[in-house]
Amino acid sequence: MPRPKRQRPSWLPRWIPYKDGRYLGLARQTLLAWSSTVLALAFFLMTIAYVTEKSRLSKARFVHSSRSNTILVLRVLSEAAGVFLAGSIYSTFEVVQWLLISRPEGIRLPQFLALQSSTGPLGLLVIAFGKGLSAGEWPMGPRIMSLLRLMAELTVPVLGVVIMSNVNTEVIYLPIASTVTPFSVGMEPFNASVASQLGVMEDMLFNIAYVSFLTNPLHAVDINSDFSSNRGDCEKGLSVSTNHSCTRHVMIAQELQNFEAGLPATPGEETSVLLSMNQQVYTMQFQDNIDISKNDLHCEDFHSGPGYYRICTSSGPNDWLHASMIPCPATLVANSSCTTDLSWHSSPGFTTALQPSLLNATISYDRQDGRILSYTPHTTPTRTPLPSPSLLSALTHILNTTLPGTAPPTTNPLLGPPTNFFGRLVTGHMYRISKLSLTHPSSRIKGTNALQSILAMTLYYSQNGVLAQTVLPFAPNASSPTTPSRGAFAVSPTDSLLAYAQTRYRLRIGRGTLIAYGVLGGLAIVVCVVALVVGSVGELGGLEAEPTLWPAWDFFTQCRVEGEGGKVVGGEKRVEMGWIREGREVFREMGGLRVRRRKRVARGEGGMELPGVEGVG
Repeated sequence: MPRPKRQRPSWLPRWIPYKDGRYLGLARQTLLAWSSTVLALAFFLMTIAYVTEKSRLSKARFVHSSRSNTILVLRVLSEAAGVFLAGSIYSTFEVVQWLLISRPEGIRLPQFLALQSSTGPLGLLVIAFGKGLSAGEWPMGPRIMSLLRLMAELTVPVLGVVIMSNVNTEVIYLPIASTVTPFSVGMEPFNASVASQLGVMEDMLFNIAYVSFLTNPLHAVDINSDFSSNRGDCEKGLSVSTNHSCTRHVMIAQELQNFEAGLPATPGEETSVLLSMNQQVYTMQFQDNIDISKNDLHCEDFHSGPGYYRICTSSGPNDWLHASMIPCPATLVANSSCTTDLSWHSSPGFTTALQPSLLNATISYDRQDGRILSYTPHTTPTRTPLPSPSLLSALTHILNTTLPGTAPPTTNPLLGPPTNFFGRLVTGHMYRISKLSLTHPSSRIKGTNALQSILAMTLYYSQNGVLAQTVLPFAPNASSPTTPSRGAFAVSPTDSLLAYAQTRYRLRIGRGTLIAYGVLGGLAIVVCVVALVVGSVGELGGLEAEPTLWPAWDFFTQCRVEGEGGKVVGGEKRVEMGWIREGREVFREMGGLRVRRRKRVARGEGGMELPGVEGVG
């Protein structure tokens, strides 16, 4: 039956081409496919730009204000890209289907079913395998088309899984420009003379907490994973037996409490993070269970009551310092025989090698509790060799166990003499570790940790810079107060910067994950674009396909199924085919059928006939 020519909608702008129900010469389904593809491409690129921080969205305050918001934005963008890509894939297959149907020869029914949107995944799988029929009975065309549809439909969920499979967030701290201030903070090279100037501060700094010095987040960051991997026989960089040697690498920085009194005023906006940029820090690499070098070997005995222990230091190759701590066995201590039976001097004890280095880094501190939040190195480590005699000299001051008496000539007049309690505390610890080792050999890890902690503390506090912002800067090196301009705690050069910082959360996605997402999504969009270009050119050339938004309705109104010789399959034949229950027989029946588009005649203005239609079928 002829139909009247469709009129131009009143709401459509005049500059948009319209002809007989077609916008820009294309059917609505084709326009929908193009719209979905453009939106899919837009959100796909927005997702990649957001992940790589190339978009303005990644700089929005809401986005990086929390971990959940950072991941939520990624989820929204990737899901939107997936939704529009699914629409693009669906519409593209519809366009391809109608392009094939509109050909003079039409399309075989199996291919039509493979492209039809109402065919689900199970139906596509059955078509792909052809119920076990041979290639002669069930051709490759529908098999390939069904597999392509399956792969295309699986692309959307796979993309969603890929982009979220290796995603994490990291915290970064951005300095507030208005608060950047030059400041003197950081580590200085080892200076053995400072140990004798600590005075009563030694009792405050060296105390029972020394065993956790290398794990204290106020000044230490474990970077062992960045330099060496721990084996199963190592526990946090310390060996549990004498048969293995383990490596421990720790970064030591200035403590916030040591320079907090001199900080500039808090900025107007609330911030809980303080950045110390270009701060000079120590990196200390330890290796336990070593053979002590006899080169430049120096030893010193320490005791408190019947308890004794010995510390030896020597210079090793490649700027390594060797050190050992040998406790007098608990059995000798119980009998007060540590001075008469000196066989324990030849015991290996607890041994370690130390290689300290200095480098510049940015350290972020939590202003509430002072712990280090992050550590970012900026320069390569520079080794700082330690003279073995100087280090042992500093240890004799720090581990001194004699009762305080008249202040020695080198005592700092402002701080006074120490009580030397720390040395007696270490003596007690060595006795208990020695006693525990008799029944629990793995407890030697405590002794190694004690030795490494004492060495690290000695380097940390025996320098001019660490307490420069805490005590009076003009404390003299000697007892004479006539040289007040510089002393053991003189302020180091102002070569670092302090600033309050904003907290920001940033996405971390694996490089391989991002490449896989880009390749898979990009390939799907490119295939859709190519198919749409071919389909659009076909529509513009023939004005044949007229699909609507309802595929079942289109098949009912615009298609017919033909058998051999181009004869339309009648109602009786369709009923007979509907009663076939054996799957292979169904496939054999449908293999010879074709789907063609009904041709219709539209009434044009002045009786003009539109191409490609007729009134039958």
